[in-house]
Amino acid sequence: MDRAQAFETFQACVADVLDLDAARVVPNARWAEDLDADSLAVVEITLALDDAFSIQIPDVPPGDIPTVGAAFDLVAGLLGL
Repeated sequence: MDRAQAFETFQACVADVLDLDAARVVPNARWAEDLDADSLAVVEITLALDDAFSIQIPDVPPGDIPTVGAAFDLVAGLLGL
């Protein structure tokens, strides 16, 4: 899996949990402001990503991951991409 394929999977997971069009899940999108993701949704997204990628995302303060891109960078790092 390359980085582009990983982002497509990431994008699909986020879109599915938030029930929105995957096209809205872009690197500069902010969780609350742009995607209307509350804290419960973020937990659900984390669990979906853990399952989709067979990884364990560590607990990170929400302020440290303000955008989709920052979250994807964390996941990509765990995948070695």
